[in-house]
Amino acid sequence: MSNLQQIARSLSWKRRIPGLKAWNRLFYRREHPSLERDAFGIHFLHPVGVAPVLEHQADLLDELASLGFSFTGIIPGETPVQTIAERLMSRESGIIAGIELRAEGDDEELARRKIIRTYSLLYDFADCFIVDINKESGLSSLDDLSDWVGVLDELLSLRLCYERYKPILVRFSPSHAGEDLDRILDFCLLSGIDGVIAPGIRMVKQAADYTKGRLPIIGSGAITTTEAAIALLESGACLIEVAQGLEKNTCSTAKRLLEAIDNPFQSL
Repeated sequence: MSNLQQIARSLSWKRRIPGLKAWNRLFYRREHPSLERDAFGIHFLHPVGVAPVLEHQADLLDELASLGFSFTGIIPGETPVQTIAERLMSRESGIIAGIELRAEGDDEELARRKIIRTYSLLYDFADCFIVDINKESGLSSLDDLSDWVGVLDELLSLRLCYERYKPILVRFSPSHAGEDLDRILDFCLLSGIDGVIAPGIRMVKQAADYTKGRLPIIGSGAITTTEAAIALLESGACLIEVAQGLEKNTCSTAKRLLEAIDNPFQSL
C-alpha cells in the first residue's frame, strides 16, 4: 500500500464526521483556473491525478478528490463489477474515474472475455477506459500489441453501440521502446484510440514527438519531486498520474505539485 493510499484509507473511516470533507477540501485543494485543460473529450480541473494502482475497490474516490486530485484510475481486480458501479454512481466529488483493463491469468480467451465483460458492464458508469498492454502486468499470454489488436478492435466496435462516447486509452510498459513504441502509436492513431499513458520522460517525449500532438499523453512514473512532475509536462504530457506521493508531506502532494506547476520558477 502506497503512502497516498494509506492517507486516503485513513480518511475513509472519518467520512461520516460532519464537515471533515469540507475541511480537507479547504486545506488541500486549490483552484488553479490556468491549469484547467481538456483531453480526449473530458474537462480536467488540473493535470494531477492518481495512478490506478492505488484504487482497486473504487472506495476512495471522494477521499482522493479531497486530497486535491482531479482524476484517478481503478483496477477492478476481484471486486464485483456491481460494487464498483455503485461506488462510481455514489461519488460526490466529481473526480474523473477511469477503469483499467488488463489481462490476468493463463487462459488467454478467458482473459479476453473478462476484459470485454468488465468494459460492457461498467461503460455507463466510468468516465474513460485504460487498456494496459504492459508486458509485465498480469500472467496472460496477451503480452504484445499483435495479441491486443483483436481486443482493442472489439472495444472500439462495442463503443459504437452506446449513446455516450467514452475515451479509450492505451498504457505502455517501460519495455516498449524505439520502433516497438512507434508501432503501437501508429495503431493508436489509425484505430481511434483517444490517448496514451507513457512511463517516464523518455517515452513521453518519444510519443509526443512521433504523434505531433495528435494523441493526448498522460505521463506516469516515479513522481516523487515537483521537478519530476514539471519535466513530464514539459516533455509533452498534458496530464500526470502520481503513485507514491512526494518525498515529504505526502498528504499535500497534489497541492504542492499544482503550486509548482502554476509557478515553476518559484519552485526552483
